[in-house]
Amino acid sequence: MMKSALIKQFARRITVMIGVAALVQPVGAQVINHYHRTLTVAMNDAVMLDVDVPKGELQIFYSHEGQLSVTASSQISSRAMQESDLEAAISIVQDGNRIRLRHVSPSPEDAGVGVLYRLDVPYRTAVTATIHEGKLAISGILGPVQATTDRGNITASYISKELVARAGSGDLEIQVIGAMVDASTGNGNISCSRAAQGVTAETQAGDITLMVVGPSSAIVKSGTGRINIGGARGALQGTTDAGDLRVKAVPYQDWHLRSVAGAVRIELPPSAKFNVEAASTSGEVAVERDDIPRADDHHHLSQSVRGGGPLMDARTESGRIVIQ
Repeated sequence: MMKSALIKQFARRITVMIGVAALVQPVGAQVINHYHRTLTVAMNDAVMLDVDVPKGELQIFYSHEGQLSVTASSQISSRAMQESDLEAAISIVQDGNRIRLRHVSPSPEDAGVGVLYRLDVPYRTAVTATIHEGKLAISGILGPVQATTDRGNITASYISKELVARAGSGDLEIQVIGAMVDASTGNGNISCSRAAQGVTAETQAGDITLMVVGPSSAIVKSGTGRINIGGARGALQGTTDAGDLRVKAVPYQDWHLRSVAGAVRIELPPSAKFNVEAASTSGEVAVERDDIPRADDHHHLSQSVRGGGPLMDARTESGRIVIQ
């Protein structure tokens, strides 16, 4: 009997302790703050969406026609929970198919909270989107799109109209754009593929990779950042400081390639018809093709190959140039 009573008393104490632990959250415990709102929009008109948020991750994706939904969530400490309310922080103004979203940050605690924003939009949506610190992703819409971040990465894909992507610091990853792409970052890499109307890409310090693109320009302003271009289908302009520059494609139009101290490599099909003008002030100009005779001058090459065609113009000050 004594043993049975002790067991029951111990069980009651354990139950009370569990209940108290469930009611009392430790300091700094994480809780989830949610927000959701759905807006009705006219199906026969394009949606004009303007978003500006301070911090976190912003996603804008195609979902279905006739409505635009906004979902937001943040993970914050229980101490800041009472001061941080997404319902009060998110401001949405709708005027027909014009929608403006802002995060107004009513409290100092809220201003430092990273929020995941997800906007599901109709296909016919034009976007101006800014996140000052964090990730920005946009996919599957008509556009045009203007995407900006002060510090963070931008990914954009399957956009039918023009794309302008700007990052103060961060990487840009872009694919399948139906119109012209204008991409720049202060410090980061740029990758763009399948942009048939062409790309203008510029980074202060980083690598640029372009694959299957129309007439394009790529500039690495400083440092050892490299440019790699494959499947170019138009005119090219490429410039690096100390980084290498490589182009592998069929020459449809003129290419102008420049590097201060990096190597320049041009890889063309064996049957390509082109003119080449290559010069390096102190570096070597090398030929790795059977249809171009070796020149006595190892710093300069001027040739018309297979009757001539688009101009392959390559210049460096101290780098090596290879024609393959």
